[in-house]
Amino acid sequence: MKLLYITESVPNRDPMLGDGSSMIPFEVLRNLPGEVAVTLLTFAGPVGVPAEIRSRCNAVHVMPTRSRAWATVLSVFGLTGLGKHERSTAKAIAVAAQLSGLHDATLIHGPHALFLAKSVSGPLVLQTVDPWSVRAAMDTAIAGTLRPAYRAREFLALLAERRLPSRARLLTVGAADALTWSERLARPVRSVPNGAEKSVREAARQNCPVACFVGSLNYGPNIDSANVLIRKIAPLVWQQVPDARFVLAGRCPDASVQALAGPRVEVLANVPSVLEVFHSADVAVFPDEHGVGIRNSVREALAAGLPVVATPVAAREQEPHPLLAVEPDTEGFVDHVVRRLTAPGRHRTPPAGGSVRTWRTVAEDYLDEVGGAIRSGGTGLPSGKSPA
Repeated sequence: MKLLYITESVPNRDPMLGDGSSMIPFEVLRNLPGEVAVTLLTFAGPVGVPAEIRSRCNAVHVMPTRSRAWATVLSVFGLTGLGKHERSTAKAIAVAAQLSGLHDATLIHGPHALFLAKSVSGPLVLQTVDPWSVRAAMDTAIAGTLRPAYRAREFLALLAERRLPSRARLLTVGAADALTWSERLARPVRSVPNGAEKSVREAARQNCPVACFVGSLNYGPNIDSANVLIRKIAPLVWQQVPDARFVLAGRCPDASVQALAGPRVEVLANVPSVLEVFHSADVAVFPDEHGVGIRNSVREALAAGLPVVATPVAAREQEPHPLLAVEPDTEGFVDHVVRRLTAPGRHRTPPAGGSVRTWRTVAEDYLDEVGGAIRSGGTGLPSGKSPA
């Protein structure tokens, strides 16, 4: 199979400049079977194409982007998609159109690259971590005085998504998001959850008990969660475990997150590997109140063999797992955290946890959709199904 893979940003796992959207194609490319001949079309950014990605692809095309200032004007100051207008150059459109005609199918990843869907030919699969209209709806719900502007952005995003080619198969990460998006667009959407790599966790290496929170610390819902953890949960934990330490680790900490640092709170920015954070902690704690999709940090902590305490929002769509405690009540949440921090065997190597979904399985699911798009003859529907 000859596959054209279009991504909105360079596939990478950079600890500071990467994100969830760059992580997925990075892992999918690494895990696609060798018989798939891949051409990568992506957009220039702060991270160059990693050597292992370049060597995996038959060809790599990196498109220049429009200046942010000009893109801001074209997007009506962000109302109609700043990221899309940075990328929607005549050159990118022409190259995508040309390359798609030379491949068996095209897979486009990321909401900021979906504009290319109308320019490519042949079987087509479109994937986005969070459908832009669904993400915008979350932003609208938590917005303050700017809510009318957020509502307008949500409406315009939905209109753009409704114009996506009918032959395209649509994919997202979370099952709830897939259902919501399917209902809004009146067409099938499949959920393909992310993966994680299982690792052997050693016994906690700290003398004092440690709870960790991992996530992008410049992302609104994570900023809120970090503040809830340190300002609301931690004081209640310290009443019972005075020497407990809390570690907040993630990309580009917001100023309000950095301000949480103190004698018993450590903020780690842009850690090279979250596995070291997980392996050095006794429990991962996620008191999320907002969010869409599936929280990959929860899945990665479980794959690392670390007990997790999470709210239902943070644990959304996670499979049952012996190391996962889901608790909506603050008092019950604190009790779970205290129990993990004071467990008699926390200095011993923990028993193996449950099974985890791997990135190889994820790549197989994507390949299944691409193959289905080829076999379906351009209907955009699973084989054997017709439009409702």
